[in-house]
Amino acid sequence: MKNDWIALSCLALMVPGCDQPSENSERGRGTDAPIFSGLSEAGAKPCEHGGIATGEEVSISGESPLYDGPNGKRVVNEKATSVLGTTHYQQVDNSERLKELCRTQKWSKVQVLEPSWLTDVVGWVPVSALRAIERDAGGARRYVEADFTWEKDTSPHKARLVAAVNRIARENANCTSIDLGTLSKSPSRSKSGKPVFFITCNSPNDQPFNVWFEPGDAKSNNSFAAIPNIDRATAIQSCELAAKMAANNPQTVAFSKFLDVAFITYPNGRGRLLSTFTAKNAFGVEGKFNIGCLFEGNQLIETSLSQSL
Repeated sequence: MKNDWIALSCLALMVPGCDQPSENSERGRGTDAPIFSGLSEAGAKPCEHGGIATGEEVSISGESPLYDGPNGKRVVNEKATSVLGTTHYQQVDNSERLKELCRTQKWSKVQVLEPSWLTDVVGWVPVSALRAIERDAGGARRYVEADFTWEKDTSPHKARLVAAVNRIARENANCTSIDLGTLSKSPSRSKSGKPVFFITCNSPNDQPFNVWFEPGDAKSNNSFAAIPNIDRATAIQSCELAAKMAANNPQTVAFSKFLDVAFITYPNGRGRLLSTFTAKNAFGVEGKFNIGCLFEGNQLIETSLSQSL
């Protein structure tokens, strides 16, 4: 029995010290591809259908249907089926982060890790559909072309876009993970002959934000480091100054620094302060106004004013 278990471990996991030839692995893909980093026979735990629990993060080549077991039935997408009135099935694709829960020789049970609203999606896929997550020497994920879905706007720039995304992942401390399905050309920022692209990052507090870049940024000196947010006190001072600059009689401005102040920061380095102030017109009549100040880092980039009713 012990020898049978070791043989299963070797065949399913390709752990170090197991010398099991694989025609598929010689081609760089297939059911025996060495996609696990830290497993050993001693640490392997049994799971469903005689498999081994892995806990590894894995990816899918393209997309794959989900099944309720090895050689089982397709998993129904209950929500979509209920809303649309026709049967729809669950599937996973290369834009999602997946955790492998259990692996047999030919089948793998996976769970979606991201997007966070799909973590209840669990099912079995053929091992042949899996591929390894590439990582650098420090263990950080290294994104490759196969991680993305390419369209006509992005395909001509594959290599440079992938290089730029890897720079964003390395340099931006607020970008804890990347939504791979969001890589797109920006219709508002792109100009003729000068395309601009963006990708969505997830911050430590699960607040998504976009990072925009050009293909040439992959090898430019432009930094993708996170922009520090302006602090509340500085934002109030800057917004008060903007109110005085907008008023006909700046010396009459009384800016609300406490009661009406709302301040929020975003992981892309922007911050917004909302407040009110009073000021007198040329006839000495006092009015009350709402003001909104948008900052990027410490720079005020937009001011909005309206009279309070």
